[in-house]
Amino acid sequence: MKSRMQSLSENSPDMIIRINLLGKLVYVNPAVARFVNVQPQELVKKRINELDIDGRFIEFVEEALATIKLEQQQTITEVPMTSEEGERIMEIKSIPELGEEGELETVLFVAHDMTEFKKIEEDIKEKNKKISDSINYAQRIQTSILPQTVHIQNSFPRSFIFYRPKDVVSGDFPWFFEKDGISYIAAVDCTGHGVPGALISFIGYFLLNNIVNAQTDHSAAQILDELHRQVRSTLKQDQEGALGRDGMDLALCIIDKEKQTLDFSGAHRPLFLLRNGELNEYNGSRKAIGGIPLRKKIEKDFENHVINYEKGDQIFIFSDGLPDQIGGPDRKKFQPRRIREILTGTPGTSMAQFSRQFSQEFYEWMGEEKQVDDVLLIGIEL
Repeated sequence: MKSRMQSLSENSPDMIIRINLLGKLVYVNPAVARFVNVQPQELVKKRINELDIDGRFIEFVEEALATIKLEQQQTITEVPMTSEEGERIMEIKSIPELGEEGELETVLFVAHDMTEFKKIEEDIKEKNKKISDSINYAQRIQTSILPQTVHIQNSFPRSFIFYRPKDVVSGDFPWFFEKDGISYIAAVDCTGHGVPGALISFIGYFLLNNIVNAQTDHSAAQILDELHRQVRSTLKQDQEGALGRDGMDLALCIIDKEKQTLDFSGAHRPLFLLRNGELNEYNGSRKAIGGIPLRKKIEKDFENHVINYEKGDQIFIFSDGLPDQIGGPDRKKFQPRRIREILTGTPGTSMAQFSRQFSQEFYEWMGEEKQVDDVLLIGIEL
C-alpha cells in the first residue's frame, strides 16, 4: 500500500507537500517544480519560510499549520499563486496526519490547479448573466403589452386576473381588446412555457389584435377559425413537410353590454359561468389553434356559444396550468373539480374574494412542489 501511494504521489499532476510541525518540508513530489520553479530535492528539509516562492503560498501554509495544530481538522482553501505558467488558482487541501498515539505529526498539503476550471466557471457566469439579462428584458417587453387587471377593471370593475408564470416570461397570456362598445377577452395558453412559449404568445397576441381590428362582425368561433388559419400560415405549418406542432389553446369571450350577450368559443378550454350560485359549464372544441393538418380528415370549425347573460353573472376562463398543478397530501393534480368547489362553495362570493381565495388555494396546494406550468385565471362579473 505504501508503495502504491508513493507511486500515485510521484505521478500526480497535483502539487503534494508534507510539512512537519516546525514548518520543515519532509516530502515534495515532482509536480511541485512546475508550480514553484524549484527542483524537489532543493526543497526537502527546508522550512517553508526559507523558500523563494510566492509569498501568498507561504503565508497560507503558515496560517494552515497554526490552525491545524489547534483544531486538527482538514481544510480546503483556494489560494492564488504565481508559477512559471503565470498566475494560477490552487485549491489546497490541508490534511492533518496523526501518529499511532493520535498525536499530530505532519500536515499534508495537496494543491490542485483550478485555473482553467475557474475560467470556464467565469465564462459560464458571464453567459448566464447575459441570458438572464435578455430574458428579464423580454419580460419587460411582454409585461408592457399585456393587459393588467386595471385595464379590464376600467370596463368591468368587478374583475381580476390571477397570473403566475412558471418562468420569467410566459407562454400563457391574458388578452383584452375593445372596439365599437364590444369587449373581447381571452385566456391564452401557448405551447410550452418560458422563452419558447413567450415567442408563440407574441404571435397569438398580435394576430388576435389584427383579426378583431379588421373584422368586428365575427363571432367568437369565427375569430378562432381565422386565428387557427393564420397561426398555421405564420408558422408555415400548412406547407408540405411541416413538422412544427406549436400552437395554443384558449378560451375567448365577446361581451356586448348593450345586448347583454356573451359569445364564447374555446380551443380545448372551457367557460365557467356562475349565476345565483349555480355553475354552468360551456366546453371548448376538442381542437387546438395551430398544428399540422391531419391528412384525410376534414377539420370541423370551432363551436360557438351565444349566452344571454344577466347582470351579476360571474364568468371564469383559465389555462390548464391551474388544474394541472401537482400538490396536496397525495401529490395529485389540482383538477377542475377543485375549481368548481371553490366557485360553488360559498354563494354570494365577490370577485375580490375569489381572487384572494384562488391565490391562497393554489399556493397551499402547491406547497413545496415546483410549479408545473404557467397559470392564468381571469374572472369577470358582468
